[in-house]
Amino acid sequence: MSASKQTQEKKVLREFLIGAVIFSLITTAGYLIAPIEVRFIKTLTNNPSLIGATFGVGSIALAFFSIWIGRLSDKFGRDNFILWGCVASIIFPLLYASTYNVYQYMGVKFIWAFASASTGPILIAYLQDLLKNIKKQGQYIGIMYSVQSLLGAIAQFAGGYLSDRSGLAAPYFLMSIIFLLAAILSFSTLRSKKSSATHHDKDFSPRDFFFGIKYILKKPALVFYTLINAAFGINWGIKIMLWPLIIFSFTGKDLSTGAIFATMGFVAFVALFFTGKFVDKVGPFKVGLVSAFVLGSSGMFLATTDSLSMFWFFAAIFAIGEALNGPYQAVLLTNYVNSKYRGEILGIDSVLDKLFQTIAPFLAGFLLHIMTPQKILLIFISFFWIALFCGYFIYNKELKHLKS
Repeated sequence: MSASKQTQEKKVLREFLIGAVIFSLITTAGYLIAPIEVRFIKTLTNNPSLIGATFGVGSIALAFFSIWIGRLSDKFGRDNFILWGCVASIIFPLLYASTYNVYQYMGVKFIWAFASASTGPILIAYLQDLLKNIKKQGQYIGIMYSVQSLLGAIAQFAGGYLSDRSGLAAPYFLMSIIFLLAAILSFSTLRSKKSSATHHDKDFSPRDFFFGIKYILKKPALVFYTLINAAFGINWGIKIMLWPLIIFSFTGKDLSTGAIFATMGFVAFVALFFTGKFVDKVGPFKVGLVSAFVLGSSGMFLATTDSLSMFWFFAAIFAIGEALNGPYQAVLLTNYVNSKYRGEILGIDSVLDKLFQTIAPFLAGFLLHIMTPQKILLIFISFFWIALFCGYFIYNKELKHLKS
């Protein structure tokens, strides 16, 4: 490698590091309320359907903002959207904690959706733009996710602890403080220089409404990704809704929920040091299939056990499946999405993801009237097996010959 290339790669990796720190602060803040958000909403309403609808409204709003802002970021750059997303992130936790009824909480979900789209898909697109010509993509992404898992584990434990000690609103206030740190770092870096990501190929050509969907359907690699990610999205949508209810039914304490989520974060922290390298070695497609198998297998035990210790154990196995999922997704999208379309495609990815996340909580909310949380969980876990079989078919027919 020439000296100029080495210098450029070091510059890109330095920018990636700063972006990864910002992204890690943002995800850490989000983890604070994971163990307690559904319980906070239950203080506003006892109606299971309204609880499900609250999560569903947020998912719909996030889907809209993701594709709209994603398309705009392809034209005008990603930096400003990230900056304003950080500002909005400081505000919405404070508004959440100030709500007096579930409809107010639903209203704040729209601010959350704008902030999450700007600091989620757009920030991820920013990081992928940086890594598109860098080797060891999986390793760098794995390290970033590993740090996020450790911080997330601490945050989830802290969220449960603060809830038990200081009330359900306390994690929201700490969440806002962490977002403030991310905003300060974003303004001090993205405003001070033009980064490599700012110079991604921009596309000002008109696009029809279904451009992103058609782009995905034309690429077998992205169809493969979408199938497995849909199953993951469905189960992520009901994880923060059903898992706390299941764990709380075992112990009657929020601290137990935080402890189990913290364990998962620690397991993922260790696993991600290896899963990123694993993706670089065998390619994202095989790792995607392995991830679906691990999640489907461990999820079935989670949905059928009546023991807290066994639930805890298989939650840790489930975390390994999640640790495989993150790096494989990022490497696949980095290599199989054109940079000038990346913002919109990641927005579309979020739309599809949130579509399933919207359907899942709505359905789970209605099913809670007639079924236990674990029986509902078993239904949703089955989607991992459907995705595994369909993904394996596409891999054998269209993707087996590809190196990555």
